Amino acid sequence: MEAFEERFFHQLAFACSEAKQTFTQQLGMSQARWQLLILLDSHGEMSHAALQQQLSLDGATITRLVKQFEAEGSVSRRLDPQNNRYTLISLTPSGHEITADIRASHRTFAAQLLGGIPREEQEAVLRVLEQLRSNMRLHKPEGDEQPSVLP
Repeated sequence: MEAFEERFFHQLAFACSEAKQTFTQQLGMSQARWQLLILLDSHGEMSHAALQQQLSLDGATITRLVKQFEAEGSVSRRLDPQNNRYTLISLTPSGHEITADIRASHRTFAAQLLGGIPREEQEAVLRVLEQLRSNMRLHKPEGDEQPSVLP
């Protein structure tokens, strides 16, 4: 029989994975696409390099996504006036509308996932997850932080 700890982490990993996959399918947009838009919406104008670092994606993927979004009118690019070797990317008004829709979809999705779970149980799980993350930070090498990009 599987040890409790193994079951716990197995369920946690699959719940996270399934939630991301289901939300991405409902949105009809890849995770990399919606995360890039949400990151720009949250942080404002960012360099190509900062997007690459924050999203843990290679430069070619960031370039491809930014070009697609620019062609769709969701983002704009400009040279960094302080260093023209860098490109700065920001959302257009259309991009802000898309991120508002993503955030609204995420709120609806979260409410559906939490349906039928009493508030006190939700709060207990949240406390456990916060403690897990705190414990992980204690054992993580310095500078190895992974940002969360959620709507």
